[in-house]
Amino acid sequence: MCVKGYKTNQDVFYFAQSEKEYTGCASEGVSFFEREQFFDVTLWKSFVQQFRDQLDGENQGWRGEYWGKIMRGAVMVYEYSQNQELFKILTETVEDMLSVAEYDGRVSSFSRETEFDAWDLWCRKYVLLGMEYYYEICPDEKLKKRILYFLCGCVDYIIKFIGKESWKKRITLASRSWLGINSSSILEPIVKLYTLTDDIAYLDFATYIVENGGAEGINIFELAYENLLYPYQYGVSKAYEMISCFEGLIEYYEVTGIEKYKTAAVNFGKAVLKSDVSVIGTCGCTHELFDHSKNRQTAHYEGIMQETCVTVTWMKYCGRLLRLTGDRIFADCMEQSFYNAYLGTLNTEHRDCPYIREKFVERLKAPHLKYTFLPVDSYSPLTSGKRGQKVGGTQMLGDGSYYGCCTAIAAAGVGTYLKHSVMISDRGIVINFFENGTASLFYCGKKITLKMETAYPMDGKIRMTVHTDEPISCALMIRVPHWSAQTAVISDKDYVLRDGFAVLEGIWNGDSKIELNLDMRIRTVKPIQWDTDVIYTNMNDLKPGSHVATAMQVRHRDEDDRYISLSRGPLTLAADSRMGKDAASMFSFRNENGNIVHRVCDVNEIVPGKTSLIKCEFYSESGEIFYLIDYASAGRDWKTEIAAWLPNEQDI
Repeated sequence: MCVKGYKTNQDVFYFAQSEKEYTGCASEGVSFFEREQFFDVTLWKSFVQQFRDQLDGENQGWRGEYWGKIMRGAVMVYEYSQNQELFKILTETVEDMLSVAEYDGRVSSFSRETEFDAWDLWCRKYVLLGMEYYYEICPDEKLKKRILYFLCGCVDYIIKFIGKESWKKRITLASRSWLGINSSSILEPIVKLYTLTDDIAYLDFATYIVENGGAEGINIFELAYENLLYPYQYGVSKAYEMISCFEGLIEYYEVTGIEKYKTAAVNFGKAVLKSDVSVIGTCGCTHELFDHSKNRQTAHYEGIMQETCVTVTWMKYCGRLLRLTGDRIFADCMEQSFYNAYLGTLNTEHRDCPYIREKFVERLKAPHLKYTFLPVDSYSPLTSGKRGQKVGGTQMLGDGSYYGCCTAIAAAGVGTYLKHSVMISDRGIVINFFENGTASLFYCGKKITLKMETAYPMDGKIRMTVHTDEPISCALMIRVPHWSAQTAVISDKDYVLRDGFAVLEGIWNGDSKIELNLDMRIRTVKPIQWDTDVIYTNMNDLKPGSHVATAMQVRHRDEDDRYISLSRGPLTLAADSRMGKDAASMFSFRNENGNIVHRVCDVNEIVPGKTSLIKCEFYSESGEIFYLIDYASAGRDWKTEIAAWLPNEQDI
C-alpha cells in the first residue's frame, strides 16, 4: 500500500507515507476484489448508467448508491495494490460519471419529478464520497479541477432545495425511511467538500445538518452526547445509516473543533460496543437494526441478521475513532469484525443465492434476468443457520442484471483494515494489526521498515525486525489485544505496557529484533442474563413528517441461555456440520484446571478441498471427539448449517 501521509489537527494516530506488502488474509482479500469485482468494466458502466436511466424514483430504490460505494472500496484497495490496470479502470469510470451531470449540476438516480424523497440524498452522498476518494489519489491536476467543479455543482443544487429556510425541504423529510437518517448521512461528504474548497456555504450546510439532529423529531447527536441511552433506544434503530451519520459528525468536529461533538461520537462508539456488538464483531440480530444484540444474540431469529453493510461501516467507524482517540479497544473491534463477520462474507466458492430467483423470477416475473455474480454474502447466522440466504439491498438494473448494497460496500472493509495496520503518532510507530510481510513508512523524514513473520491469527507468535538506514529516536507501540491475558515481549529494549500497547522507547539503528507472544488459550462467552427489552422496528415507508417509532417489547426465553461461544485469539470458533457434528446438536467440553481441553490440528488435517484458518479438536466429558473451525471459514458452501453459538448446558 502506498499511502500519502496526512494528519488532522485532532487525531492521535494518523496515516504516514507508507508502502505495505503482505501475504496474509488481507492481501488475499485485495486480490479477490480486484479479480471478482473491480476489473469488470461492464459493472462500472452499468452503475453509471443508473444516473442516466433515473429509475430509482419509480420504486424508491437505491441503485444510485452502488457506484460510490464500489469506488470508495476500490480506491482503498488501489492504495494497497498500486495496480495500474485498476487505476485505469477507475479513471475511466470517473470520466463516465462526470458526463452525467445535468446543465445545473444536478446528479441523481431519481428523476426531477421524484427527487428529494426516499433514498435520493443517500445515493447522492455516495456519488460525492466516491468522487472525493478518487480525488485523493488522482495525480492529474486538470482532472481534479473538473472533479471539484462536479462536486460543487452536485452540492450547490442540493442546497437550493434542502435547508432550514421556509421554502426548502427539511433534510430529515427528504426521505420516507428511518426518520431521514439516511439523508442526514450526507454530512460526511459535505464536510469533506468544505475541506477541499474552504467555501463557507458548505460548512454552513453541514452545521444545518448537525443542528437538525440527524433524525426527524429525534436528535441522535444530543442523545449520544448525553449518553443516557444506548443507540438501540434512540427511537430510530437502522444501524448502518446511523453509524454513517456519526462518521459525518467526526468530520464536522475535525473542522470545527467543537469538543461536544467529539464526546458524542466517542460515546456513540463505546455505547454500540457495549450494547450491540456480537461475538463475530457486527450488529443487529433483528434484521439490520440496533436491537441490543449483545444481549439478544442467542435468540434464534428466522429473518436476516448481522448485515455486511453494518460490519463494514462499523469497521470504518472504529478506524475513525482509533485515529481520533488512540484507544486500543477500537483496533480490537476492527480485528474482531475483520477475521470473523467480514471474511466470512466473501463468496470464494462462487455460490448462488436462491433468493434472487425467488424475488425476481417467481415474484416479480422479471422476463430478462441476467445472471450476476455477487462476490459477497449479505447476512451471517449466529445460532444454527446457513449463509447465502438473502441478498441485501437487491435492485434490478435496466439491463436485466442485479446488484446488492452489501456487495457494493464490501471492499471498503479490507481497505480500511489495511490502511490502519501500521500508523504513526507524535511519539513514533503504531502497530495495530499483525500481517505477515513488510511495511515501510517515514517518521520525521526518515524511513523505517518493519518486517513481520507470523502465522497470525492461527498462531500467537509474531517475530518483527525493525530496520533503519540511519539512527532514529522514537517509540514503537505494539497493540496487545484485550483478550491476551498473558503476553510476552522479547526485545533488547525495555518496554512498558501502557493503554493496551507494549511501548518500546529508544534509538533504532540497523536491524532490531522483537518477538511478541500472545495468549492463544480458548476463551468462553456465555449469554448475558436479561428479562424484557424494547426495540424499534418497522420504520420503513413512514409518511413524510411522521416520527412515531414502532416499539416492540421482546422477552427473554430460558432456552436462549443454553449456549456457549468459544474464541481463540481474534477468531470466533464455529460448528460446521461437515465436520461430523450437527451445528444444532448439544455440545459439551472437557474442562481441566479451568481450561477447555483441545488440540489445534495440523494443516494437513483440515478437510481436503476445504480451506479454513484453523481447525481445533475438542473432547466432550463423555469422550466424544468433535471439531470446530474459525467462523469465517464455516459454511462457505452456503448449504451447510453452522453456528457461532453452540447449544450447551455446562457450567464452564
